[in-house]
Amino acid sequence: MDRSIAAFLAKADLCRRFLGQFLNIRWKEFDMFLFNRVVTTTDDMELVMPIVNEIMGVIKKETDIHANAWAGSNGFVTGTLGFSIAYESLAARAAVTAKLGASKAWWACNRKLREHILSMEPDTIFNYIRGGTMGTAIPIGTVVQQNQFQLAQGADWGATMKWAHEYADLCKKLTGVDTNILHSLYGVLGGVGMLTGFANAAAVD
Repeated sequence: MDRSIAAFLAKADLCRRFLGQFLNIRWKEFDMFLFNRVVTTTDDMELVMPIVNEIMGVIKKETDIHANAWAGSNGFVTGTLGFSIAYESLAARAAVTAKLGASKAWWACNRKLREHILSMEPDTIFNYIRGGTMGTAIPIGTVVQQNQFQLAQGADWGATMKWAHEYADLCKKLTGVDTNILHSLYGVLGGVGMLTGFANAAAVD
């Protein structure tokens, strides 16, 4: 790595740690990224879900990583499906993409799913600020309360992150469940996401 780049990254990390201490924010000590793809289907889940399960199986077989599939409910268009994978680096994401791109089974099951897709959102990649676990297979039936927003131009990033951590702390105090905080790297500039996972729908109440 070029020395000037290395020096810049070292200074950036020092500033990040100083800001975290100044604002009493617990920054993650390692990077973790969440790839997210959202599609809207015809909502014929009897036909769609077997294909989704096939896709999950191909990903596991070809890459040996855990992918998660989500069905959107409250706040989503009927028939919404989400696919997410956690990565330790963008290079790891590129490696998985290459493996799937070389798999005939991957393309075959995607062709099946596309027959039922009405629209697709742009793919997004988020960086975890708080929370996140690598290599976790999330149990079937898990319900995730998801909130996303975009910072206005000129907004105070540090103050927003301080508020987000205070919100997460309060959520954990009230429910016993921690909240993940993420910001967008690829997608809408200034995007912030907050994800809280519960064992089932009843636990959300």
